[in-house]
Amino acid sequence: MITLTAVLISITLCATAFLCMMNAAFAVFFRRRSTAEVLSYIAIGIVELAIFGVALSIRMGILTHVPYHLPPKLPFNRAEIGAAIALGIGLFPAAYWHRTSAAQIRERMARDAKVMKEPNGGVRIRSNAPGEWMN
Repeated sequence: MITLTAVLISITLCATAFLCMMNAAFAVFFRRRSTAEVLSYIAIGIVELAIFGVALSIRMGILTHVPYHLPPKLPFNRAEIGAAIALGIGLFPAAYWHRTSAAQIRERMARDAKVMKEPNGGVRIRSNAPGEWMN
């Protein structure tokens, strides 16, 4: 019988592998940016690789239990905490370095509202092909 913990360990394995590769790709693609940004991608990639190793060793039975004990009767278990931490840590550098402020979002929404109020809404029809729409 497959338990919730086994499913979460499998999801954590996939997520950490993906986030490790994503941070490595970001370190390569954004290598011309600041050194702090590139180092953050590399550091988080290494942390994700370590979390992947722990999750893999739990899944393979090398580690039989995690030595962090939680108080009884909590509505979550250690696997859920580990999955949440893995996702949060892995997504942090990309979210931090490529963040958008609320002012920029409001500005974009206002610009989109203006375009939508125009008679054609920013859409034009090619004269040589009636019925085909282009943005």
